[in-house]
Amino acid sequence: MAENPFLKEEKIWVLDGAMGTMLMKKGMDVNYAPELLNVKHPEVLMEIHEEYIEAGADIIETNTFGSNRIKLSHYGLEDRVKELTKAGVRLAKEASRGRALVALSVGPTGVFVEPVGDYSFDEIKDVFKEQIEAGAEAGADLILIETMSDTKEAKAAVVAAQEICDLPVLVSMTYQEDGRTLLGTPPEVSAAIFEGFNVSAVGANCSLGPESFVNLVRRMASVTETPIVVYANAGLPVLKDGKTIYPEPPEVFGEYAVKLVEAGANIVGGCCGTTPEHIRAIKEAVKDLKPVKRNPIRGLKVASRTKLVFIGTGHPTRMIGERINPTGKKRLQDSLKRGDFSIVKEEAKKQTEEGADLLDVNVGVPGIDEPKAMKEAVRTVIETTDLPIVIDSKDPKAVEEALKMCDGRPIVNSCSGEVKDIKNILPLVKKYGANVLLLAIDDEGLKESAEDRVEIVERLLEKCEEIGIDRSSTLADVLNLAVSAMPESAVETLRAIRLVKEKFGIATTLGVSNVSFGLPARPLINSSFMAMAIYSGLDSGILNTGDSRMVETVFSSDVIVGKDRGAQRFTERFQNYRPKGEDRECRELLSKICQLSCSFLKGEKVSVEFEQKEEKKEGKKESEDEGAPEGVLGKIFKKVLEGDREGIKEPTERALSEFEPIEVSDRALIPALDVIGKRFEKGEIFLPQMLRSAQAVQSAFEILKREMKKRGGNVKLGGKIVMATVHGDVHEIGKNIVITMLENSGFEVIDLGTNVPPEKIVETAKKERADIVGLSALMTTTLPSMEETIKAIREAGLDIPVIVGGAVVTPEYAESIGGIYGGDAQQAVKIVKKLLKVEEE
Repeated sequence: MAENPFLKEEKIWVLDGAMGTMLMKKGMDVNYAPELLNVKHPEVLMEIHEEYIEAGADIIETNTFGSNRIKLSHYGLEDRVKELTKAGVRLAKEASRGRALVALSVGPTGVFVEPVGDYSFDEIKDVFKEQIEAGAEAGADLILIETMSDTKEAKAAVVAAQEICDLPVLVSMTYQEDGRTLLGTPPEVSAAIFEGFNVSAVGANCSLGPESFVNLVRRMASVTETPIVVYANAGLPVLKDGKTIYPEPPEVFGEYAVKLVEAGANIVGGCCGTTPEHIRAIKEAVKDLKPVKRNPIRGLKVASRTKLVFIGTGHPTRMIGERINPTGKKRLQDSLKRGDFSIVKEEAKKQTEEGADLLDVNVGVPGIDEPKAMKEAVRTVIETTDLPIVIDSKDPKAVEEALKMCDGRPIVNSCSGEVKDIKNILPLVKKYGANVLLLAIDDEGLKESAEDRVEIVERLLEKCEEIGIDRSSTLADVLNLAVSAMPESAVETLRAIRLVKEKFGIATTLGVSNVSFGLPARPLINSSFMAMAIYSGLDSGILNTGDSRMVETVFSSDVIVGKDRGAQRFTERFQNYRPKGEDRECRELLSKICQLSCSFLKGEKVSVEFEQKEEKKEGKKESEDEGAPEGVLGKIFKKVLEGDREGIKEPTERALSEFEPIEVSDRALIPALDVIGKRFEKGEIFLPQMLRSAQAVQSAFEILKREMKKRGGNVKLGGKIVMATVHGDVHEIGKNIVITMLENSGFEVIDLGTNVPPEKIVETAKKERADIVGLSALMTTTLPSMEETIKAIREAGLDIPVIVGGAVVTPEYAESIGGIYGGDAQQAVKIVKKLLKVEEE
């Protein structure tokens, strides 16, 4: 394992600044692949590297940000990945002459990984391997995976790097103003995910100015001791005299460098718009500073794409939903054999609503293709809920498929003390940065005594540490056996839990309901045992979250043992609690009736007034179906909200026997998308959920279009939009998201792709009689192309609206060039509807 240089020396490291900004300053044309300059103008690259080193940079980045075959294919250069990457590294190495470390810059591919996109984890990993292998061969000192919006894409790059070489790896995500990545991941979740890979640094770059990064760093530092790298833009770009200007001067970067270090940063540099002067200001500000001592939250960190859950001492007892498991469930077994995952989806949703903290996923049915089934089950679960996952399988191939599909940092359930498990499961846990459940059983079988079970856990911890899995990534299951068959087993299990906590301090878990197997009234045994186990040190349990008695026991036991100080969680959960078989309001009502009756019999005047109370159900939220149509249209509406692209087909087909296709669209699909849009704006859902809903609408639209063709009609709302990423820019994620939302709202979209010259956009808009043009740009260097395109549209006599958007586009810039600011995808759809008078403002 590579030594972490940022822990070896107690200093603040300085990273260099923007490459694109400097290339523009040097008069370079960057409207094509900047990596081509590595062979066309090496002297310019050498000069830039030299200037950054002289300014005080301890680390310089190679000019290889986009030298992967997906990005380079936009320029017809996909067969030159190795050549351009190696050239970039050699130039930086020659310029550094040992004065600075050389970091291979590895940027995003510009596409999404499944289930959000169409590329598999392995396909993306192979793309990165080609680039990283070339960089490592050329002599890079570090691998810097940067400007990532998707943790799964970043994970693929990390796995690729660690398969290729043992160089230190740094991972930097890019965040929006709401403190989340494009796909909804907050900084503390990213930090927890990549800590699992034992990367040398995790951090944030691009998008925002330095003031916005202080809180991002603070949030990462609150959950990890992994070094933090941070390099901000020089503010948000503005257009001045036809040039892109970044407003933040070097002295501001010097001021914020100190604040970033105080927040927990170990490496500070600059991104878009920064120059050697900015880096010099940072160097001067941090030259005498040392990294601050952190005291992050301790415990096992389990994460989905958007949620982080801690398990261990000092945290609430976590409930791991057990019901996605076919053992003893014939209906689930049959559905899995058919390749039908609707019950998996149903159980994932139910257990989430019941309050599960994590979900165990098991598809172990004899004769099934378990790796394939596990992959689809995990896909279904992560598309249904934001809860972290526990991968429950003994099949290494199934475990690996699940690990590649998982967005965050799951738990692998489990690795026993058996030789085959240690050989086959632990390396996968290490490779994919996961956590692992250590099962206290070995090749000799089950151990009766607590001491023997704990000894197996100790041996497993040693094996974990041998291959680089930290103890903080483990939790122990000392096994829970049926008391009906082994009366003393439960007591030994409780002792074993206490011994594990005392000896190792790691998190613990159990399959709780095993204790009552073979007995009547099992919930009574389960809940009693659960209370004792929590008192003994149990941190989590795999249990039935639909068992109210068990859930009540978990929350009340946490209050008693001090895990829920002030009973805050308990109160939130049970403030409207009413025990089964007991209705206090009913008793009060009967009492009042008795009193009134007595008064009446005494001849007293009686006034009867009963207060009508609206029933409040525990944890009830506003109905997802509020505003939904009735009947089959309501089912379609609900399938859109759930993002169920397969499940929406049947009710859509059925609806066509009652309604015209346009009615299905207007009364179910479009209103449901509007609800999704509102939830997205409120931050209740994130881009993956919005895209899944859009894909569900697309599935329904395909059926409607076929039917309309038969009937000679059209389901389109009307209006034709030409979309393009401007000349010099090859980024298409944002554009494609907008296109998906527009098409699934019923509009006709002509996608011209990326790097589109103004004349082609004008020609297409004329030929197609477009009602609107949409332009996207992600790179600051291509903002002038956006202005040129609008100018060309106007000079051609086209008086049509032009909507502009992209990470670097601001409302002020849009107005200055005569465009309409599109904001995000949902906002763009609203603007199009308003412009085409589909709906009023």
